[in-house]
Amino acid sequence: MSNVEGLWRSGNLLVMRKGAEFPDRCIKTNQPADGKRFKAMLYWHHPAYYILILASLLIYVIVALIVRKHAIAYVGVTEDVLRQRKQAILWGWGIGIAGVVLFFGAFSFESDTAIQTSLLLGLVLMLVGLIGGIIKATLVGVTRIEDEYVWIRGVNEAYLDLLPEWQG
Repeated sequence: MSNVEGLWRSGNLLVMRKGAEFPDRCIKTNQPADGKRFKAMLYWHHPAYYILILASLLIYVIVALIVRKHAIAYVGVTEDVLRQRKQAILWGWGIGIAGVVLFFGAFSFESDTAIQTSLLLGLVLMLVGLIGGIIKATLVGVTRIEDEYVWIRGVNEAYLDLLPEWQG
């Protein structure tokens, strides 16, 4: 991988020039990817925009959608990594659906304690399914996107070791 163009290492981050071609190695395990690619849609906005959540979650979401920067990376992955990602998505959905059933099923109980417990547990399961599923299914994350470059986290250390040091 010594002559890979448009990819560098900066500490524990991978820096890519937008549109750079990734080598045929898994970005998570550094094993041969055998031609298997995953289309990673990467989005980022400056962290200062999070302060808008204090004003309104809806305002934050609208502004974040407008100002976010994006990039696409076709990263090499192994079948095993893709299988684990699919399992994480299924578990997330399963736990979330169980939470919805428990939440709405609460209204069939007679006891106030049972209703409150079921509502709370249902809400917790919905959040755990949603947040846990997203976290476990995300292959790589982004720490910054500029006009030409993208900084990616979550890359295998041995994979990063094969890249030249970022001089930018």
